[in-house]
Amino acid sequence: MPPMVPRKRRFLTVLVTSLAVMLTVPLSARQAGPSRPHTSPAPQMQPAAPRVHPDASQVGAWSAPADLGVIAIHSALLHTGKVLAWWYPLGDAVNSPARLFDPKTKDIKDVTIPFAGDFFCSGHTILSDGRVLVTGGLLGNPHPHVLDKGHPLTAIFDPASETWSQGASMNRSRWYPTDIALPDGKVLTLTGKDENALITLNMEMYDPAANTFSLLPPRANVPRQNDTYVKMKVLTNGKIFMAGSGAKTYTFDPTTNTWSLTATMNFGDRYHGAAVIMPDLNKVFVAGGTHDHSGGGATGTAEIIDLSAQTPLWTFVNPMHMPRYHANLVILADGTFLEVGGAQTSRYGTPVQVPELYDPATDTWTEMATQTNPRTYHSTALLLPDGSVWSAGSDDPANDASGHTYEIFSPPYLFKGLRPTITAAPTSITYNQKFTVVTPSVGNISKVALIRPASTTHDNDFDQRYVVMNFIRANGKISVAAPPDANHAPPGWYMLVLVGTNGVPSIMPFLQLQ
Repeated sequence: MPPMVPRKRRFLTVLVTSLAVMLTVPLSARQAGPSRPHTSPAPQMQPAAPRVHPDASQVGAWSAPADLGVIAIHSALLHTGKVLAWWYPLGDAVNSPARLFDPKTKDIKDVTIPFAGDFFCSGHTILSDGRVLVTGGLLGNPHPHVLDKGHPLTAIFDPASETWSQGASMNRSRWYPTDIALPDGKVLTLTGKDENALITLNMEMYDPAANTFSLLPPRANVPRQNDTYVKMKVLTNGKIFMAGSGAKTYTFDPTTNTWSLTATMNFGDRYHGAAVIMPDLNKVFVAGGTHDHSGGGATGTAEIIDLSAQTPLWTFVNPMHMPRYHANLVILADGTFLEVGGAQTSRYGTPVQVPELYDPATDTWTEMATQTNPRTYHSTALLLPDGSVWSAGSDDPANDASGHTYEIFSPPYLFKGLRPTITAAPTSITYNQKFTVVTPSVGNISKVALIRPASTTHDNDFDQRYVVMNFIRANGKISVAAPPDANHAPPGWYMLVLVGTNGVPSIMPFLQLQ
């Protein structure tokens, strides 16, 4: 859904609005979010009050917020180690502001898209060569009161030159689309709203080699007609699983261009919840969300489905301590999940500033250190190469300054002793290949994995994937078996991580899987 305040009006009045809120609303209410109509909290909710945690080895630690220059409604991690972030044009502008953030130096470069096009609420994914494909966005800027209409424009960001270029136009206009990188290196684009503000049922395929979009036949049309930004996950059999937001979850077979109903979530429709494919690549995990697309009634429930079972079924696991939606679910360097940000009663209302860490091995949630700024609707979060988490965004009109900032979370594993070091590793590998990693920590390694860089917006990470690899110790080195095929790990750039027996991950260099 678009921001509740039209952007042109918001740009001109945010200072007045913020001042009015500060003068008239008590501090506690300002911390809870803007005053706006919303549905009543569900009885299951717990207060989103900050917790005090003195031990960073148990709950991690946050950096102080720092200015980014944009609200990171969209963000992607590049194989250069930098983070690309963008949002919508302001006022009468026709270019989408974008920034390139370097986590090592904290330098920020203005990379505003140089051609006209509002790429707000676009889809995006990282192509196998490392470029970022951005699809669709909002039609109508800079006019206020625009409807939720999409356009067919695309843009491509090249990390090598740090420049944008115009991509091929899609066959359908899309606002709020989903992009998913496929095992053959192509990209499936689906859903979104068209130029008439109607859900686009047609799916299309992007071929990076030809730089063209091709419509799939009508039998491939999405089965659910009232949802956008659907959560799509590539399975090891080459099929693609739709993990929501609707209660009914489906599987798409690209060889036949057909859908099949797989299972129904126990919670029902789980709007604005988050989903990840688990490290075993057979299970999908969902958490948070709400029955109501417009917001309110946040849930803390979580479910898992095992898609390798003969009859896959969704099964409840332990719930979060704090219900939330519009949160980001990040797979950490050790394979655990961090649920960060979100709200409880409206897009920005009752923000949840206490992240929770989920351990799939023990089915437990642990509250983490409280972050300073609320990260609610239109916020993003992703894993950085040093194992920390970048959290930014949220365009609450009553809290504009904090929305322009980023914070970095250091998970507990970064406070639990020495981390393994990688002194030599390949920069490119092929499927089913054995490759060598040199490390002085060879006797203390418990896990070796590839982590696909994130590309995320609206609680939906299009690319996130954690691929565990078999390894043996030989001659003081580690011999690793690369993923067997592209179904297990679609081609592209990945971070290589060694996890020590103490649970501490290495700094993660990038390598290209092809």
